[in-house]
Amino acid sequence: MKKCLLLTFFLILGLSVSFGQVSPYSLAPDWYFGQGGRLTFPSGNFPTSGAPATSSMPTNTSVGVEASTNVCFTNGAVAFYTNSQQVYNANPANAGWTDYIRALTADGTCAGSSTGAGVAIPDPVSPTNAFYLILANDVTSGSCNHAGVNRYRLTGTGTAVTSPTGPTLMAPDAFAGEAITAGTDGAGGYWVVIHNKGTANTFRVWHFTPTGITGPVDYNVGAAVGDVTTSQSYLKISPCQDKIAYHSGSVLVVHNWNRNTGVVGAEIRRISPASYGVGLEFSPDGSKIFYSGQASAVSCVDIATGSAVAVGGASSSWSMQLGNDGRIYCSPGGTSIGVIGAPNTAPSYSSLAIAGGGSTFRGLSNIAWMTPNAPVITATATATCNVYNFSFVFRNYFNGNIGINVPTVTWDWDDGTANTTNNIAPSHTFPASSGGPYNVTLTFNDATCGHTWTATVPVTVTCPAPVELISFNGIGNPSGADLIWKTAMELNNDYFDLQRSFDGVNFHSIAHIPGAGTSNSVLTYPYRDTEVTAGLAYYRLIQHDFDGTQASSKIIAVHFGKSMGAPVLIAPNPFSSSFVLSKIYDEEATVTVYDIYGRIVEQKNTTAAETTISLGENLANGSYIVQYLTGSNAYTIHVEKK
Repeated sequence: MKKCLLLTFFLILGLSVSFGQVSPYSLAPDWYFGQGGRLTFPSGNFPTSGAPATSSMPTNTSVGVEASTNVCFTNGAVAFYTNSQQVYNANPANAGWTDYIRALTADGTCAGSSTGAGVAIPDPVSPTNAFYLILANDVTSGSCNHAGVNRYRLTGTGTAVTSPTGPTLMAPDAFAGEAITAGTDGAGGYWVVIHNKGTANTFRVWHFTPTGITGPVDYNVGAAVGDVTTSQSYLKISPCQDKIAYHSGSVLVVHNWNRNTGVVGAEIRRISPASYGVGLEFSPDGSKIFYSGQASAVSCVDIATGSAVAVGGASSSWSMQLGNDGRIYCSPGGTSIGVIGAPNTAPSYSSLAIAGGGSTFRGLSNIAWMTPNAPVITATATATCNVYNFSFVFRNYFNGNIGINVPTVTWDWDDGTANTTNNIAPSHTFPASSGGPYNVTLTFNDATCGHTWTATVPVTVTCPAPVELISFNGIGNPSGADLIWKTAMELNNDYFDLQRSFDGVNFHSIAHIPGAGTSNSVLTYPYRDTEVTAGLAYYRLIQHDFDGTQASSKIIAVHFGKSMGAPVLIAPNPFSSSFVLSKIYDEEATVTVYDIYGRIVEQKNTTAAETTISLGENLANGSYIVQYLTGSNAYTIHVEKK
């Protein structure tokens, strides 16, 4: 099992389903703070319930700063970023926290405040063992001066994070304030957004997808705002991925956000906080915005109305982060963590002491919400070829199940039949004949944000032929035409319509032979047509299902002539170089050629699988007798070579 888990999306509210599964991560997710503090959330099915536990980790002066942006790999490895320009392995066995991965100052890239200026996302190209750490920059002096926005790629190996290579510059210093955030696109990709540190109200957006990184695209979205100190700013995307908020100086603006396109839309709320912005977070349902300053208490505003919402208590809070239990956590510094309970409805502030004397030192995890990946449909064929069972999963990156509104579930079968609703795992019967692909489409709303999600899976129905005909043969004899056919399997077989023709074009029925219904055994059907004893006749079978479906066999010809009585056909006869003996039945036989003196001049053994053999190539011109010998019968045919 894994050591840690980041955030898990969505409280399961109302009528929802979690597919009866428990998160595969048995150990609790941990947040690490800058001065030895740790917050451990309850393990089990998510979202979690109950308060998390706190504890103290080994400290080191080099990490006693605003440290955050945990990165957790599915193999259990943890990376821990600090604004002392270090990336660490969170190794509890290392008492000195000297197990750092990279000193970022050596690259000339670092951030002055990790709480706002660093964010982590999985690499969509390799999401199980690679993360991006994207760092903005607000440092105006020293080795990190004007570093810009840079990204590192971290990889997890075993239970450790490997040393990343050097940084990739994403934006120059002119755009590199603290404000950076990220969110998912619901299709396996991630958006990374920064806000410029100048006076223009401009957002810059990159798209990280399974096929690569595109962008940036800039959105200038209205009246100017100021990052008055080039520091202490914050940027967040709402958990429902429909709003984005920027907090800096004496202004806080909320804009519409499109999770599908990454477009920053119109401004929907502007607030004038009393202090510089160092804390910002949405309520789980996105209806409220929480914020704070360096020395101000936590405040809250209803985004739709602009009305202030009482939080209670009094505390400064340098950073905020929504936990995977639906509470908002704050870092006022010192040995306690602020907790905002019931943020959707009746927010209230309380404190949670860090056991063992550890401190947050104002830093808190700054991790992109692990919003849903696209739903994935599974279509499973049943024993009845045109009946399929369907199910789907709707999970976040860390495989946590996401609640859905079951009454909104709709399956469109694309075959002309009525949609199926309110069923998360239906069965469906497609038209009996082969067809498709049917583009089966699933639609539903999630339980928290009410977003509509769709997924499509193609289904091609390939029903086997109702009757698998192994062979259909006939031979003429003085008593009539002996016809025989064999089937390997039958599915809903009602009867065979045996038809005869004398010209190979115009057929009429001569008999109806009942089928076996459904059978997986080899069955043999014999029939003697006594109405024909000379000349040439053609035969075919029309197979009928119980539902009226029909299938036709090949046409066979039955000769009444020199080889009459023998279950073989010989052609040509007479022959000039060689002749071909065609067997009518699948049987073992010995074929012997005699000259007029009774001497054996050629002989071959045939298996049941051999249907034709070639003979007579080395014979001289003259008359010969061909004997066809089976285990129970012997037949002779006269042939001539000219």
